[in-house]
Amino acid sequence: MATLDTPAAAMAVSYSREQVCRTALRWIAGIVAVGLAGHLIVLLWAQHEFTPVEPLVVLHSNMFAQGEGLYWGVNRYPYTISAYGPIFYAVSGYLHKLGVPAYQSGRILAFGALLAALRLCWLCLGYLTRNRYAQWAAVILAASTSNILYWGTTGQVDLLGCCFSLGALAAFLKFRERADTKALALSGALVILAVFTKQTFVAAGAAIGLTLLREDRKRAALWIAGVGLAGGGIASGLNALTRGGFFADAIFANINPFAWFKLGQQAQYLTLTGAGVILTAVAGAWHCSRRTAPVYLYAGLAAGVWLMTAPKIGSDLNYQVEMMLALAICAGCALDQLAFFPSLFTARQTWVTLLQMPLLLHVALNVLLTVRVVAERVIREPFKARETNVLRAYVHRPGRVLSVQYDSLVYERGRLEVEPLIYSLLVRGGLTDPAPVLRDLETRQFATVILADNVFERATAPQDLEHGTLTAAQLDAVRDNYKLIGPVDGPYGVYVYEPRNN
Repeated sequence: MATLDTPAAAMAVSYSREQVCRTALRWIAGIVAVGLAGHLIVLLWAQHEFTPVEPLVVLHSNMFAQGEGLYWGVNRYPYTISAYGPIFYAVSGYLHKLGVPAYQSGRILAFGALLAALRLCWLCLGYLTRNRYAQWAAVILAASTSNILYWGTTGQVDLLGCCFSLGALAAFLKFRERADTKALALSGALVILAVFTKQTFVAAGAAIGLTLLREDRKRAALWIAGVGLAGGGIASGLNALTRGGFFADAIFANINPFAWFKLGQQAQYLTLTGAGVILTAVAGAWHCSRRTAPVYLYAGLAAGVWLMTAPKIGSDLNYQVEMMLALAICAGCALDQLAFFPSLFTARQTWVTLLQMPLLLHVALNVLLTVRVVAERVIREPFKARETNVLRAYVHRPGRVLSVQYDSLVYERGRLEVEPLIYSLLVRGGLTDPAPVLRDLETRQFATVILADNVFERATAPQDLEHGTLTAAQLDAVRDNYKLIGPVDGPYGVYVYEPRNN
């Protein structure tokens, strides 16, 4: 009869532990899938903005699809900038033109990119390890991260850019695994698509280029030259086509002032919601091999991009998404390299098995955050709908409209004239001449002005750079030439002005 000390008994105990772990992973994956499904239902149901930027993306996409172009420059109407590359604007705009509702066009695109990004996490690890448990762990860690789900269900560009970047990384890993030159060429094309979705998605391209330089300088030179020339040619062509508007909007106008407190805020959130993944990835970095080096390099470069861009005025938690996806892949690599699962199955006495604690805490905390986000979106929807419905009568009037509330513009105008936040930053930076808008306010060319403040109570312009407003002279023009209709209650609370009769 076998005892606990015999190999057969040890194998039976190991198998039993593996079964328990497999069952636990299935349950966790099921819970995460419920979170994804909840977000999907809400994104299809909700008819109003999830973030202040989302309606701007919708408006720019629709204006492009209606033939009004993109990248208008910074010194003519409409006083706004198309801050990203053209890909998301074009696809979501034409989806709406084909009949998909305005907000759902961008959200469906983002959600599809989220699912593709999770699949690409699996594929990337498939080229690095044959450990299916490590693959599942990485995908679960990514899919459970509330911040990734939040932006993967919001009609903004981030997940599409991440999808292209991860696709480039997966194609490059396939090239390294199988010497497939077509996959290397595909990686270059996907890097270009990522950058022309959002300009900050350069980490994957940089990681691929640097890895090639270390492993095959001749091929690296050809790849870097090809990607650089193709990307530069496309950018130059876009700039020529838009008469300088592409560089003005997507590059120069995007250099916002820094506020270092924003980096502190982002770091606090990252520590709270990502510490388990970061800890696991760092633990595996000491065992990083030539095989896994590109993934760790990609994560490091993505973290560097985040550090350089997170303090920007207007930045939000979407700046963390690419880094967190990369770190989830690194965490999967770490679990494989540290033999986490074999150690767990055999109850081996090692510090490695302690990693289950931060990882389970990561999943638990982020699942709770996901529940909170979904609930907040559901609760907030009727309040946003009420505010937008009240404002629709005011923004429907003929003539120019200046509004800090963009949701009503999506439904009543499909375009905007002035985006107060970016406009005020451009004026402060000396890139935009405030005279045309001032003149139109003085001559009452705006049929409606909707601001976040009561200008008759506030003597000076707000000093908060993230507070969308006008210059002091323009606010004086509103006081002199417009009357206050009244405040409109809502998630933001806005004040409506119309021209005086005298």
